[in-house]
Formats: sequence, C-alpha cells, structure tokens
Amino acid sequence: MISVCPDRETHTHTHNRTEITTSTGMERITLTSLLLSAVVSLSAGALRQYHFVYQSMNWTEAQKHCREKYTDLATITDTQDQNDAERVIRSVNSNANPVWIGLRTTNTWIWSLNDSTFYTANQSQYRNWETEKTSAPAQPQGDGDCAFMMKADGQWHDIACSSTMRFICYNASSKGFIGVREQRNWTEAQSYCRQYHTDLASVRNDSENDKIKDIIIHNLTSPDKAWIGLNRLWVWSDNSTSTFTHWYTGEPNSPSGVDICTAINIIQYQGQWVDDPCTTSFPFVCYDDKLVLIRQNLTWTGALRYCRDEDMDLVSVDSKEIQLRVESVTSMASTAHVWLGLRHSCVLGLWFWVSGQTLCYEKWAPGHGTGEEDCITTVRSGAIHTRNQSWISLPETETNNFICTK
Repeated sequence: MISVCPDRETHTHTHNRTEITTSTGMERITLTSLLLSAVVSLSAGALRQYHFVYQSMNWTEAQKHCREKYTDLATITDTQDQNDAERVIRSVNSNANPVWIGLRTTNTWIWSLNDSTFYTANQSQYRNWETEKTSAPAQPQGDGDCAFMMKADGQWHDIACSSTMRFICYNASSKGFIGVREQRNWTEAQSYCRQYHTDLASVRNDSENDKIKDIIIHNLTSPDKAWIGLNRLWVWSDNSTSTFTHWYTGEPNSPSGVDICTAINIIQYQGQWVDDPCTTSFPFVCYDDKLVLIRQNLTWTGALRYCRDEDMDLVSVDSKEIQLRVESVTSMASTAHVWLGLRHSCVLGLWFWVSGQTLCYEKWAPGHGTGEEDCITTVRSGAIHTRNQSWISLPETETNNFICTK
C-alpha cells in the first residue's frame, strides 16, 4: 500500500509486486517493497542522530573520533537539536559535565550585514581597532566576540556580547546611520536593527567611522560607547555556520591567545554552552547525518541499488525541512542534477517515493512532475537541480550523483 498524505484525498492501491521496465527492455527493476505498508519516513525522526561518547579527549581528538566513527562533532542549529543533544547525554550519564560539541572560535571578524554588494574592494576588511598605548593593550584582546566604538577617538574594542549598551543601526533606504538610545546586548541590538532598519552598522572607511563617532558624541551622550555590527566568527566542525546559540550568561569569556571551543554544561548551567581551551579533555557528542551524497555518476537504477547494497535508500523528500537539508548536501555535488528516490509509475499514473509515499511536499520546476509522462519511450525518475534546487523529471538512464539516506 502506498502511504498517502493525511490531509489529502485518499487513493489506496494495493499491489504485492510491481515491475517497471526501461524503454530498452534490458533493465528490469522489481520494486517489491515500495507498494507495501510504508517504511517510517525520514520526517518521522531528526535528520541528525546524536551519539554521546563517554570518553575524555581534547577537542581535536574528539573531532577525529567522530569523523572516523560517525559524521562529525555535534552541530546544533536549533532548539530541537539542543534538546536532542542534551537527551542523549543524560541517557548515558546525567552527571557528565562539561561535554564537547563542534563549535569553535576563529580569529576572523565579520560584519552582521552579510551582503557582498554592500562592500566594494576591501571595504568589508576595514578595521579601526584601538592601537597599543602605554596605559592600554592593543585591541582586540580577547575580552569578547563583539565590537563597540568609543566616542572619544572612534576606535574599536572587543567585549562580551552579553554586555549592554546603546547601538548604531544602518538604514539602507536612507543610506544613513541611526543611533538607538536603548541599552541592549549585541544580539538584541542586531535583532532591533534588522526589524526596524536594515542591520547593525557596518563601517567601511574612515568617513563612515567619523560619522558614527559624531552620532555617539551628539546623539547618544552617556555612556561613551556603542555597538557596531562587527563580531567574531564561530564555526562548526563540519564548516557550517548557524545563527543559533545557547550560551550561558557571560559566555563566551575565555582570554585571547588560546584556541577556544564549546561545551554543553549539563549540571551547573542546565545545558547551556560554555567556552574552554580546546586542549582540555572532556567527553563529547558526535552526530551522524542521515543524508549521504554519493559523488558517483550512476543511472537512477544503479543509484537505487547502490544505496540498498549499503543498507540505505535513495532519499525521499516529504517536507520542507528535508528539502533544505538536501539542498545543503547537493552543494558538494559534481553533477548538475542529483538523483532523488522519486519515481514515476506508468501502472499507477503517478509519482511516488521509494519509501512508499506519494508526494506530500513538492518542489517541481515548471513543466515537470505533471504525471503525464511518456511511458512508451522511457521511464522517468526525479532529480534535484543543484543550481535552483527544484525537482525535474529525467530519463532514468542518465547518470548523476545521488543522495542516500541511512
């Protein structure tokens, strides 16, 4: 039985065995299980599976272990991921503390306004850090991951992002800077600027630096400093970036000069994050990704067989969440199209997933997926276009990369 979408009209078809033959008659695929009771779909569980390793290692050793045994050190992109990671830690040892995850700092500072068209030449690299003086060290000196400007000289300092102060927004419509008198931490200031203007202020040259300094002096008065949009980049072990954070108040706060990594603190801080030198030894959380890009060029039939020989299956995309993960995975493909577990049945006159589902979620390119396929000359299968991420109907004899799901 093909599983159907619960909110759509139900059309149930029962078959014990369905055979689909290619136009050449040389390949015959027996899809025995496709039309039986549905396999649990990918959306029934998280796309990442977390594994707690209760063995103390430094961050680099933990990373190596995770990459050998699973996919990588844990990446956490939202509250659900955070809850899953905490749950797997507590299921093994509720007293384990702290526990490495895959986030670590870099020495790279980036602007909140991430629009390449806004910057020309090296404008995004303009910096006006406080230089070393007799009474003060050069900036940044590792006090925190966010930058503010001093009104006295317009130079910049780093400080913990949890600090509160007034801030400067940039408005693209007026192409001007706006001083905001409310005192907020850096993340709150960023949210305010994005809601009411464009973003926290980027500073591209000396002229803009002077304009912002004047706003702080004349419009914001006391205190004598204000947030700008510069912050230090943190990256996950798998090189992904995320706006989600779960820092404990005052974190991260480690000094400069050492490599800093992130740990979950279950006991003292109820699962919130703390930073520690990467050389410290802690137990750790790995993740295993259910989606695996195979960079071999095979026909759809060959791709299906490959996945199943490895105890996997071609991926079924039945939600927007899975579509977004598939889009991320296809960015590393070596072909313009990547096979999905999407198949057209001439017998039933419909498209279905190899998991046994009809299409509950669709992202067809215009003119594709109509169901009115040519069943005489060729058998059609579904692929995703790596450029615009839409689905297209292709002859199953084409060869492409493909995505298996564990």
